[in-house]
Amino acid sequence: MIGVYCSEAEKIIVQEFFELFKTPWEFFNSSTIYDVFISTQHEMPEVSAGLIIIYSSSPVRFDVAEAIRTRPTTCKNLSDHNETLFPVYGDLLSFQGRTVPLLYSEPGSEVIAIEILQPLRKVIRVGFNLFQEVAFLLSAGQPVENALFPTLEVHISTMRNWVLSAGIPLVEIPPFPSGYSYFACLTHDIDFIGIRRHKFDRTMWGFVYRGLIGSLLSFLRGGTGLKKLTRNWVAVFKLPFVYAGLVDDFWQHFDKYAEIDNGFGSTFFVIPYKNREGDNLDLKKDDHSRRAAPYGIDDVENQVKHLLNLGHEVGLHGIDAWHSIEKGTQERDKIAEITQKKEMGIRMHWLYYNQNSPVILEKTGFSYDASLGYNDAIGFKNGTMQVFRPFGVHTFLEIPLNIQDTALFYPRRLDLKDSEANQLCEKLLNAADCHGGVLTLSWHDRSLEPERLWGDFYVRLLREIQSRGAWIGSARQIVNWFRQRRSVLFEESYVVDGKLRLKLKTDQLTSGLEMFLRFYIPSNSAKKTNSEKDYQNFDIPLNGQEFIEMPLKHSEVA
Repeated sequence: MIGVYCSEAEKIIVQEFFELFKTPWEFFNSSTIYDVFISTQHEMPEVSAGLIIIYSSSPVRFDVAEAIRTRPTTCKNLSDHNETLFPVYGDLLSFQGRTVPLLYSEPGSEVIAIEILQPLRKVIRVGFNLFQEVAFLLSAGQPVENALFPTLEVHISTMRNWVLSAGIPLVEIPPFPSGYSYFACLTHDIDFIGIRRHKFDRTMWGFVYRGLIGSLLSFLRGGTGLKKLTRNWVAVFKLPFVYAGLVDDFWQHFDKYAEIDNGFGSTFFVIPYKNREGDNLDLKKDDHSRRAAPYGIDDVENQVKHLLNLGHEVGLHGIDAWHSIEKGTQERDKIAEITQKKEMGIRMHWLYYNQNSPVILEKTGFSYDASLGYNDAIGFKNGTMQVFRPFGVHTFLEIPLNIQDTALFYPRRLDLKDSEANQLCEKLLNAADCHGGVLTLSWHDRSLEPERLWGDFYVRLLREIQSRGAWIGSARQIVNWFRQRRSVLFEESYVVDGKLRLKLKTDQLTSGLEMFLRFYIPSNSAKKTNSEKDYQNFDIPLNGQEFIEMPLKHSEVA
């Protein structure tokens, strides 16, 4: 059991952190004996835990008692013995003296975390406040230059490794279902329906320019092959015939994704009303009038119902729901009028969002939001690959947005070649292999057709994700799985007669995807260092059991 000693203001942050690192813990109780004790305070009570971790960017009483010299530092990137790099956003304290270093500044050689061995226990002193870092990540989010860092997941992994290196057994519910390596969430933003709706406007002229000139320039620099160049030029020259109704409108078939996704559930975010740009307020985005879509859900009612019949999800591509309960309710009700679904998720058009949005969206009745990502990069906006609960709400959840087609390929964004995009996406897939959680893809309706033609890349990416053992589905399916994981409570965790015994409380598990408990059993802790992984892990299916026990000796584990 982990005991946490923190300020009153930090408690809500601690609670969310341990929903992501799903392991037995509680706020400090003086009558409880803990295996691990975590403190963020200047002074801490006397405890007999085998491992004590002190997180603070200010000197604490322990530093004085141990004659540890400290000084503030401005470094913002850290690494460990395995050279795992991650950023820190709050204040930092470095340590000097005869100590065992665990985390270093990058670049440079300042020590940001140290290990002190004492009789019968190990103390790890960390020069930042973990829970302040978590608060920043889950609210403000990471700047785009740090998009590729799964920072919060690294914090979880680091704590797990420190516990195991102290020879302390650990149990958790990993953030992925039994038999799979992680989740992949397939989403499609429906922004344009038919190029016939765009006559002599900016969208049409942009299509002509990108189809002719943009494709040629991309071909000359090696970004577009001859086949794509030819398809784009042919599409531009066919445009008059499209307007005349003599040739098929190639922007009219967003339901092609149902075939490409090949039986996997996917989520389609549909705009409720045509020609509504919405309120700009203080977001100050360029040319806000372009946000108005020339279609509404009434125009695609048959396609939407077809997708629902195939088992896909339809959510709201919101206009003003991010800031207005009244307008959000109107938008939600318009989608529900067609879908006849009460439970609904949302992704804001152009990813509009502010610090008040979670509370507003929860009060409006949405189950989850999928807007937290980057328009001009791919990666981990909030540093996590897990569905999480924003601060200030009760049941409303966020599913991260990680890989967006326009961010990868659009000329005014990353503007990558396929090979470059492959390399970038591979970094995210590797992070998912390492940490689990969910990778959310967003591919727009236009992206299958000229002038974009990004469908082949999407198919290859989907196949690669599938080959890596991901469970692939819709946002609603994945959010509901994480919601059930959050419902599991570790009521008791203790060791008796060489066995780790757990008492759990769970709601009825109905997602159809099996959760499991992962037990980590360390070897002889006396010979271990923090850079070693001298332990074994064993998995037990979680099927609503109330009591579970696991032997702590390797030889006794089946």
